[in-house]
Amino acid sequence: MILLISLYTALPVYNQSYHAVPYIKTPPLFNERLGHISALMNNPNAQVRILIYGQSISVQDWWKDVKVYFEKKYPSATISFINKAIGGFSAERLKLTVANDIISFYPDLILFHDYGNEEDYEKIIRIIRTVTTADIAIQTDHMAQQNAEWHDRHNNVWLPGLCDKYGLALIDVRRYWKQYLQENKLGINDLLTDGIHLNDHGNYLMSSIIKKYFDNLAYLAVSDNRVKYLKRGKDFSAKSDSIVLPFTGNRIEFVSDASANTIPVMIMIDNKSLRSNQRCYYYTQPSLNPDNFFPTNIGLPLAMELSNKVQEEKWFLTILSVDSVQQHIEYSLKGSHSGDDGTGNSTKLFTSNSGKITIRPDAWFLRKSKNDFAQFNWVKPGDILKWETKRMCFDSLVLQPSTRQTVLQGIENTTHHIKIFGPGVKHIKEIVVCTPLLKED
Repeated sequence: MILLISLYTALPVYNQSYHAVPYIKTPPLFNERLGHISALMNNPNAQVRILIYGQSISVQDWWKDVKVYFEKKYPSATISFINKAIGGFSAERLKLTVANDIISFYPDLILFHDYGNEEDYEKIIRIIRTVTTADIAIQTDHMAQQNAEWHDRHNNVWLPGLCDKYGLALIDVRRYWKQYLQENKLGINDLLTDGIHLNDHGNYLMSSIIKKYFDNLAYLAVSDNRVKYLKRGKDFSAKSDSIVLPFTGNRIEFVSDASANTIPVMIMIDNKSLRSNQRCYYYTQPSLNPDNFFPTNIGLPLAMELSNKVQEEKWFLTILSVDSVQQHIEYSLKGSHSGDDGTGNSTKLFTSNSGKITIRPDAWFLRKSKNDFAQFNWVKPGDILKWETKRMCFDSLVLQPSTRQTVLQGIENTTHHIKIFGPGVKHIKEIVVCTPLLKED
């Protein structure tokens, strides 16, 4: 139960005073389904990656307060806390961006909220479970001026069932939001700016509910073996400056000993160079100005496929013509290494002349209705979209003393053989293997 007290107290949050949010007793499954992150957080000097993902509600300021909360609660941990949510991207669009966004950061915890149809929502969860070992905490919808009957069923029945199916933790924002409004005699719009987005009071309540869930996060031993810590002398040994080891997963890290002073090692997977594995690369989001918030215009490619010819490279897509009525875009592509790499049309499958880049017709950011993203202008002829393909795997690595370093991530989540050789092999004291819970469809 939750002790509900109608209490008005001075809380210096968002330069305003709001009603206190009472204690929330989290259900046992909340802790059980966050065993990975709780184990990490309770290790001294842990390195932790936390991701906010979803759409516009997840972009709002509440997440900054949650970031500060985690940093204060776990002062000995090094926490990388980033937000990759995309405003307006409900499930049918977010499913296009999720794999690339997630794999490039490889978080330990994801706080997720999204709207949209349930089929695509589940696809997003399956993708996350396939490409990363992250714990996932799902936020239910807050109370807003929406179809209450549909949202009540979605949040009270469908989302809990999804959490049971995939082992997700549930943060029942909707339940405690509703009680907060009732106990403090507030209307739905008292916490909103436009019937759905949060004002300062709403941001305060959202962050308060999430923080109170994590107040009770207790250490639990992880039993699903998503992350394995293989130790030298126990799980592997170095013979003739070489380690050959079978593993199942898509991410490897080396932990070096104190005497590893910039000593190199070389790595091969399945007797092949990692440089030629397209799964070892990701792309930054194509944009007119990559340093600004994405997206900014109608007519951007949201997703692409990379071939085994891909390399680290800068890319430039020049808009040649735009038909905003038919929603057709013609363009040319150029790579910093590939040079002129072909022309294409958004209505057709495009594969670049070099074979490195493929863009499908359904991967473009287009309007689904007349007023969809009405605040955005179309790209126009002469505009140049810029992005980069970047590497996540290394054929060689210079070991630093007493350091945990990523060797590879993003490869197919299946059984592999890794070969490590060179003078630095004897300084690898631990190999960390990450194995997502789901295999690829």
